Amino acid sequence: MERLRAALADRGPVAGVAVSVWRDGAEVFCDATGYASVEPSLVPCLSNTAFDLASLTKALVGATVTASLVATGRLDLDAPVQRWFPAFDPRARLGHLLDHSSGLPPWRPLWPDQPWGTNHVRSTIIDGAAATPATAAPGERHAYSDLGFLTLAGVVERVGDDRIDALFHDRVARPCGIFDLAWGWPEAAATERCPVRGALVRGTVHDLNCAAMGGVSSHAGLFGTASAVARLADLLRQAASGARSPLPGPTLATMWAHRGPGSHRLGFDSPTLGGSTGDAWPPDSVGHLGYTGTSVWIAPSRRVTVALLTNRVHPVDGDRAPIQDLRRRVHRAVAHDFGWNE
Repeated sequence: MERLRAALADRGPVAGVAVSVWRDGAEVFCDATGYASVEPSLVPCLSNTAFDLASLTKALVGATVTASLVATGRLDLDAPVQRWFPAFDPRARLGHLLDHSSGLPPWRPLWPDQPWGTNHVRSTIIDGAAATPATAAPGERHAYSDLGFLTLAGVVERVGDDRIDALFHDRVARPCGIFDLAWGWPEAAATERCPVRGALVRGTVHDLNCAAMGGVSSHAGLFGTASAVARLADLLRQAASGARSPLPGPTLATMWAHRGPGSHRLGFDSPTLGGSTGDAWPPDSVGHLGYTGTSVWIAPSRRVTVALLTNRVHPVDGDRAPIQDLRRRVHRAVAHDFGWNE
């Protein structure tokens, strides 16, 4: 994969990069370059370096656990959110949370001025997200929303009768034999210097709402290596394509076929013109981006999955153009190395 290696060699100002590529159910490429940390000392980025996956958590955890509950009959994608949050717009359905058309705005600071990590704080943040005034009617327009996935966490945890991390472990990670995904990772690649916490964040979640919840949510909080992310995503691909699997394949296929008012399917995103997959990935592709510089993309018709993990906000959150350019170059390189441009 010569083009891919060349793309990684030219990472620009991004501190560290790790990539895993899977094809036909096997890892065919895994490499890393740069630094997991540039302060207080240089720490090399290795192929087994873990990263704060940020919003990849939405797809790998939130959507997948939801699909599992739907497949076992405990949830319905058309169920009204009001069933669990009485003040919610009665027209809003669970699917609206997943395709970011619930009407909730993108974000708001919900962490309280009290010790973080308690059950009370978790409930306060989830309830605060669900109680946020809507800015549009359900289904009317697309607005990528952390608050929608925080509300989803409240629904899933009540229906599943457990916290989202336990549900993910029991329903997804353990049945798949994946153990390189975790909620916090002490030796992970560093992220930015956090003004609220007054320190360089490394091994604890970057997102402050999630941090206040004890580092566990359906919108952020998961850490992992490039190989683990790509392996899980490829297992999702195989299940959705009809392979025998402990994962809810038919439900995932339905969620990936969904068309909402924006680019998002149900829990996953789809390619956009000039977006992070470049111009050669097929239209059936699904994936997700993470604020910290992470991404995962699945091309079901090509039987290919790519995880690209970076700590692009380390040591500070700067210009987004370099990570956008790196994502496009990496995915164009994969397409070229596999001959898709032909």
